[in-house]
Amino acid sequence: MWTRGRFINEYLPGLFAVAIDTYISKSAESMWQKLVTIRDSKKSKEENGIRSGLGLPVVKGEGAPISYDTQIAGAKQSWVHKVYALGVRITEEAIEDNLYELNGGGGGDNLKEIFEDLGAAMNENIETLVARLLNSASATTYHTTRNGYALAYASHPRLDGSTFSNLATNADLTYATFWTCLIAAENQYNHRQYKVQKRVKNLWVPPQYEQKAREILQSPDKPDTANRAISAYAKSGRNIQLCKWSYITDTDAFIYQMDGPGIKFFWRRKTRFAREKDFQTGDLMCKADQRFSVEVDDERDFYFNIP
Repeated sequence: MWTRGRFINEYLPGLFAVAIDTYISKSAESMWQKLVTIRDSKKSKEENGIRSGLGLPVVKGEGAPISYDTQIAGAKQSWVHKVYALGVRITEEAIEDNLYELNGGGGGDNLKEIFEDLGAAMNENIETLVARLLNSASATTYHTTRNGYALAYASHPRLDGSTFSNLATNADLTYATFWTCLIAAENQYNHRQYKVQKRVKNLWVPPQYEQKAREILQSPDKPDTANRAISAYAKSGRNIQLCKWSYITDTDAFIYQMDGPGIKFFWRRKTRFAREKDFQTGDLMCKADQRFSVEVDDERDFYFNIP
């Protein structure tokens, strides 16, 4: 008996797999996974809150009672999963006219391109949405911190009432500004003014800054002088990875990413592909969908220079 599923398999052998293969191959080339902390979710949304630690011990006088302290609770951040979907519909006649394999063809390039585009579109969606976190970091248009501020901001609040900045004074990338921002990124305080030393793991730059960034991170000597002075970075023991990302639209921005949770990405439903034949029209319908959310978890894990 001819079922609808068998009809499609016979009529379009291998063509549906083109979309899946395109999605998989482009996933291997994408960069967004290096920017985010990826988790799976089984709920409609995810939430987490933050709290401070305790303050420092205080001197206790002889015969005097000890001092007591308590943790400070902070705001929650929510990850609300959204569904992104796209489909294509191809008429029976279009399949026939493209002379695909069942018809002895080999002339079905137009159909193949449609399925390649479907797979590519699903990849592009995630890459673009995640990149938007960096491209709009100084605005609150798309994403905010748990306190409602932009990701890159000069007065982020701490739970003890103090503030901190993860946004540098505007400057082009040079060996000197690299060091200035690196020191600021690494030397921070927590919510109770304990000194914490962040470790920078990635330096994100647009393609226009790749040459400068490589010279800074990979030169054995100081790259901004003709003298044979050593590169302090090369001798520092750090191992910062260069992340050149063409999706960064600001041509002279550079961003330090620390080793904390930073931005969290929750998969509620990973990208999937499906197909069906419309019994009434004979059209082939194919779709892809994905369900996820991405938000800022800890703004202290990024330090921005956005001229």
